[in-house]
Amino acid sequence: MKTHVNHHGCQSEHEVDMPYCEGSCNTFSKYSEAAAAMQQSCSCCKETQFSNRTVDLLCLNGDKVSYTYMHVEKCGCDHTKCTAPAAQPARRKRSFMLV
Repeated sequence: MKTHVNHHGCQSEHEVDMPYCEGSCNTFSKYSEAAAAMQQSCSCCKETQFSNRTVDLLCLNGDKVSYTYMHVEKCGCDHTKCTAPAAQPARRKRSFMLV
């Protein structure tokens, strides 16, 4: 995506390419008869390669400052620890289909 870079009240004069990661990874929770417990595997979509890019920002007071940001080059799935979701007040009961 293209966007203006903003930092401490200063902004890039032009929009810059700002790639990001988005997507589904193989995450599951299933019952294991051998372990007699739930077996989980969690992973998340994240950057696997990035480079530092520098852009000039123009400030309201007329100053020009350099700002370095992380530019995503490549994305992938990274294994992560499964955590329980934060407790939220119950609203209504929903039904789900398990496959």
